[in-house]
Amino acid sequence: MVKLVEGINKVVHIALIALMVVLVVSVFCQITLRFFNYSIAWTEELSRYSMIWMTFLGAAYALAKRAHIGMELFVDRTEGLLKQVLIVIAAAVCLVFFVLMVVKGYELSMRVMDQPSAVMQVPMGIVYSVIPISGIILVVNLFYITVKQLKGELS
Repeated sequence: MVKLVEGINKVVHIALIALMVVLVVSVFCQITLRFFNYSIAWTEELSRYSMIWMTFLGAAYALAKRAHIGMELFVDRTEGLLKQVLIVIAAAVCLVFFVLMVVKGYELSMRVMDQPSAVMQVPMGIVYSVIPISGIILVVNLFYITVKQLKGELS
């Protein structure tokens, strides 16, 4: 289980780096070519979609690294069973949201799969598919982090 979660997060980390490179290169090309009164239409769309994917995958990766803002004030001031109950309640609320992301994101991406993007003609379902993908990764990371917290391996 540990190796699977760490492997998933390593792939997400590499994907985030690749998306950042794509974003920087596309924006750089777009800005540079404007100095020569020339523009490539697809660079703006590519940079926008890269940013969308980075946002959703970055949220999943941030959860794995425990980099999200949290209300730990109450949890840190409690001990024993109450602390574990608060951890489980917080995880349950997050789980509901992440499952909704997966279900509704999948429905959305399937609904717009035959609609092409304006310039690159990429199916919009592919762009929106990051919502259920990141939702699944968020669920996996949530379970992993919650189990580690309940075992006392994380503060």
